[in-house]
Amino acid sequence: MSWDLDSKRIFLIGGPGGVGKTTIAAALAINLSQRGYRTLVLTVDPARRLAQALGFSDFSNTLQKVSVPGHPQAYLMASMLDSEHYFDKVIERFARSPEQKKKILENNLYRTMVESLGGSHEYAAMERLLEFASHAEFDKIVVDTPPTQNALDLFNAPQRLANFMDNSVLRWFQQKGGFHFFQRGSQLAMKALQKVLGSAFLDQLALFLNDLEGMQSGFKARHLAVLELFKNPTTSFVLVTQASEARFLESVEFHKVLQSEGIRLDQLILNRMETTAHERHTPGLSRESLEWITAFARYLHELQLIQKKWMDAFKTALPVPTVLIPRNSKSLTNLETLLELGNSLTCSAS
Repeated sequence: MSWDLDSKRIFLIGGPGGVGKTTIAAALAINLSQRGYRTLVLTVDPARRLAQALGFSDFSNTLQKVSVPGHPQAYLMASMLDSEHYFDKVIERFARSPEQKKKILENNLYRTMVESLGGSHEYAAMERLLEFASHAEFDKIVVDTPPTQNALDLFNAPQRLANFMDNSVLRWFQQKGGFHFFQRGSQLAMKALQKVLGSAFLDQLALFLNDLEGMQSGFKARHLAVLELFKNPTTSFVLVTQASEARFLESVEFHKVLQSEGIRLDQLILNRMETTAHERHTPGLSRESLEWITAFARYLHELQLIQKKWMDAFKTALPVPTVLIPRNSKSLTNLETLLELGNSLTCSAS
């Protein structure tokens, strides 16, 4: 089986943390750009490792040009997601009036929500992807997603935020007119809340929730747009992981959730595979050095056997095109090395 790059426009690079998916995303984007495609690579990884991989001393939410060695005509842009900036754009999109937008953006609780509410970062990421997907500026878009435990929030986040705003408890607060008119039983509950949170906070919360009124439908509509984009045949979901028991188990669960959402996994990349080790008896080495070399070679051989076992398990459980990437001792912050990695990604699928 081969990886059909030409018919795909959006590449979502998912996987657990620490397996090299940020580097894989950068390498794939470089490869696509050198093929002549106008390419954009977005990272939603808070660690900002992509900046180093692409040779930037700094990385911001603005688009930055990447110079591809040996390919002066290659068009590659890169950007880091600024979740607060893009969540502001979400509010601007769905606010029913300039007054509503102003009230929300100036509310301190809104800033707290953006920083701490689960899914807000991922929602902003999908907003930005939808923004670029709707324009013809780029032929290919590569998205470096958060680690596996958060990646599913990329398509669930809009619905979660809509549910948050539409929650019956929040609507109950809204319907109480700023917490001022309560029945006797409600007043007792309110006094307890005021002791813990303070009356000023509760009044501010009521105003904030009232300001959000009417925006639920916008979030739900974007949720459907995200799912449609993920299910589109021109979108390719790529899972990057390693051949070990823990990674296998979490990857299988991840795949099940993708299937439940009707999202197809197109490519599996097993990164940092150990290559065959050869014992070398260099003349002049001490006995201790030779023993160390022998023990290390034995360790690598055993590791290869373990990786082979889980590689076979992956291929059975996830029957999709698979690329094996050997462990690389070279610096992957070097663009020439990323070029080599990108070529190996797109030229070898089994």
